[in-house]
Order: sequence, then C-alpha cells, then structure tokens
Amino acid sequence: MLFIVLPAYNEEEGLQALLENTEKACSGLPYRIIGVDDGSRDQTGTIIRDYAFRSERVEAVSHGENRGLGPALLSGFRRALEYKHDGWAENGGPAGGETAGDPWPDAIVTLDADNTHSPELIPLLYQRIREGDDLVIASRYTPGGRQRGLSLLRRFLSRAAGTVMKCAFPLPGIRDYSCGFRAYRLGLVRKGFAAYGERLIESTNFSATVELLLKLAPFCRGWSEVPFELRYDRKRGASKMKIWATISGYVALIFRHRRLTAYGGFRERSADWSADWSKDGPKDGPKEWAEE
Repeated sequence: MLFIVLPAYNEEEGLQALLENTEKACSGLPYRIIGVDDGSRDQTGTIIRDYAFRSERVEAVSHGENRGLGPALLSGFRRALEYKHDGWAENGGPAGGETAGDPWPDAIVTLDADNTHSPELIPLLYQRIREGDDLVIASRYTPGGRQRGLSLLRRFLSRAAGTVMKCAFPLPGIRDYSCGFRAYRLGLVRKGFAAYGERLIESTNFSATVELLLKLAPFCRGWSEVPFELRYDRKRGASKMKIWATISGYVALIFRHRRLTAYGGFRERSADWSADWSKDGPKDGPKEWAEE
C-alpha cells in the first residue's frame, strides 16, 4: 500500500490541481492520500476536506494551529501507521506488515503541496521501493535533475546548505539532503518511531526534511536518488520559507545531531527500545510500529 502524505499550509491556489494530478499519476497503484492541513488561514483545509468527501482514497488531517513542517509530517506518518494497525488494506495484503515478495510493499511518499513537485514521478519512486530500496529521494542535484524558477539567492543557499550537510554528515550516493519529495518504506518509518518516538522530527522549519534523513539513514538497507525537476515557476503565492529562520534551523540541527551521535545518544536510545517498544506495545503507539 502506498500512502501519499501532503503537508499543507496556506496552499489553496495550487492544492486542487495537485490532488487531481496525484490521483491521475497513481491510478494504477494501491494508494491513499493523507492531506495534512497545518493550521492554514485560507481555504486549504476546506479543499482537502471537500476532496476527501468526494474520494474515498483521500483523508483530511487537521491541526488547529500552525505547528510547522516537522509536526505536519509526523501527523501524516502516524496516520499511515494507524491504517496498517487498524487493518485498513486495499490490494496490499493484510494490515500490520509485509510478506516476502509482496508486489505492493507498504511505503510513504511525501511531497510539497504547492504544486512544485510533479506527482508523475511518484510511480518511479514507488518502483524503487518495490525493487528493494528503503529510501528514495527525488534529487535536484543528481545527473538529470534541475530547478526552474528559483532566484539566484535561493539557488545559492540551497547549494550551500547541501554542501555543509554533506561535509558534516556524509551519506554516500546522496546529493540532495533537503528535498522533501521522497519515498520511505513503511518499515523504515516504524524503526524511526521505535528509536525516537515523537522526537523523530524535532525541527519545525524546513530543516525537518534533513533531520528526518539523518535519523532514518542508519536503519536503511539501501537508498537511491532519481533525477527530479523542481518546478518553482508553478508556485502561486508567497514562499513559506523564512531564510534566516531556516539557516538558524540548519545550524541548530548540525549541533544537535552531532551531539546525539558523538555522545552515544543514538546508541543509548536504541538500548531503551526494550522498555518503550517491547512486544507488549510502545507507550505511545501500536506495537506494529516497532516491527520490521
């Protein structure tokens, strides 16, 4: 089963087209769209709810206030995991786990809700998961990837942030650390929740995607990138990115993650799995979340 998580904040202008294009792109797949309205002040929440009313494959999740990208992603992830726990499955086998050779493995795809990420790429990302990868990144910087419509300043900052992250936390074969257009095997996300719980994503700004990558990477059996064209020229409305807040978020993430790895924080946290994520179930979620 493929769960498509769309974190959205004030995206009324491009959201309707994105939902329609996503359904078209995924028509041959067993999928479910989870739209997370992160306390929008426009009609974003109404658009998601109306679409969910018309389509049984779409569900609306709402935050009463704007919490940020990290919490919105976590809400979408939790909802996908809850579906598997509660027994919801369609053309994807029994809920709660995968079987060897399952033609429709459980996975989550995340993409921006501003229509700058082309959902036509979703089947390729999912195909890589079906072929064995745990994580697939739609990359602007792998050969064949590109960006359209970004200002020179935004291009420079994106490249600079990526270079700093690659130097601080090298991940072989990964060139794009910050793009939020990705596919995750559901078992990988379960492992992340088992290790970190609600602290899987602590960042609330755009550094959340980098934090998620760094925390899930140690659990990955395999990852890959596919070339991707960011269509920023299709974005309507003002950018949600606050440049200085994003820069400070990256700096805080570097120090926080270095401290976590340098002082054995991850190893200590891993040793506590038996207490919080035992076979009797985790304190804050269904026991299936901790299963591979």
